[in-house]
Amino acid sequence: MKIGLYSGSIRPEEGGGYTIEKEIISSISLYKELTHHQFVLFSWYDLPQFRKQGFEIKSINTSISERAIFKSQKLFSSLISPKVVGTEAIKSPLQKIILQENIDVMFYLSPWENFFLDIPYFSMVWDLQHRLQPYFPEVSAGGEWEKREQFYKKNLPKASRIIIGNEAGRNEIHQLYNIPKERIGLIPHPTPSFALENAGRNFDLPKNFAPKNPYLFYPAQFWAHKNHINLLKALKILKEEQEIIYDLALVGSDKGNKSFVGKKAKELGVDSQVHFLGFVSTQELIALYQNAFALTYVTYFGPENLPPLEAFALGCPVIASRVHGAEEQIGEASILVNPQSPQEIVDSIIALRNNENLRNELIVNGQKVAQERSGEEFARKFFKILDDFEPYRSCWGI
Repeated sequence: MKIGLYSGSIRPEEGGGYTIEKEIISSISLYKELTHHQFVLFSWYDLPQFRKQGFEIKSINTSISERAIFKSQKLFSSLISPKVVGTEAIKSPLQKIILQENIDVMFYLSPWENFFLDIPYFSMVWDLQHRLQPYFPEVSAGGEWEKREQFYKKNLPKASRIIIGNEAGRNEIHQLYNIPKERIGLIPHPTPSFALENAGRNFDLPKNFAPKNPYLFYPAQFWAHKNHINLLKALKILKEEQEIIYDLALVGSDKGNKSFVGKKAKELGVDSQVHFLGFVSTQELIALYQNAFALTYVTYFGPENLPPLEAFALGCPVIASRVHGAEEQIGEASILVNPQSPQEIVDSIIALRNNENLRNELIVNGQKVAQERSGEEFARKFFKILDDFEPYRSCWGI
């Protein structure tokens, strides 16, 4: 089959979305010789790194304003109208180029980027937190809840296959949208290649970061659900009740909650320990992992998260939230805590501080998990899903 891949988030500024898409494309590109299927990548960007790997890329040459119009909510609403699909009313340059390539199946690499053509499609789902935890503003405010719900209600029932990382995620899709489980494929997120490839290398910490104490590390954009606040409360408990001081290194772009986090750090009396490092280079990110006392990934969202896999690969012990899906993804290689409880976060830090054997065990187990979640493993599982779908797709032409 000829498979179209559509990338809409392949820019570093997109954070985790960028990393996931980049790793999926790289995995398919590097191991495409393992399958008979052909692949074409459609993107608004040129992506020369994948051209070098021999990947066929179709860039959509439009102006910035045209690109913005295509992604606007108004046009998105028209694209999901049955009156538009499959008719001459389709005017998007992206839709036109896809139709010209005689694609058998489209694979949309990230949520929110689907546009409906009369072509079978596979869809990625990262999470359904707007249904599970609708009180967080990033999944509810400003019409965000309605946007997500409209999208999933229209998209998931028609998807030929849905890709999710673990059984917890599959159960959520099945229960919330009544999708048959046999149409939901399980492929764990691959460990980001930059972490695997640089595990033995040493880089310098960011120049603006000179911690006076051992530091905890939390790479996360400043959304409310990232739960920076309970991590700050844990720092306060450690300082005032245990007389233990840790610095905290925070990286990630501001999604509207950074000033609140800074204000709370000052109120709690730990602001001198908290370092807001902003956007860092890949080499600086590696150094931050390698020199940290631990990754403290205390998000409220699951069912999968990438930073624990990065930490595993780079030999950094992991303390993470016991959210739905976490035990399946990282349980044996991390200390899982209740993200609502600063005291549990404190207890996990003290346990790691006082037990060198535990620390070493977590590092060894983490590196094993990181290696198992390779790009090759992702590619093989994806190719198997394509093979299983091919008999159905062979029943009609383009």
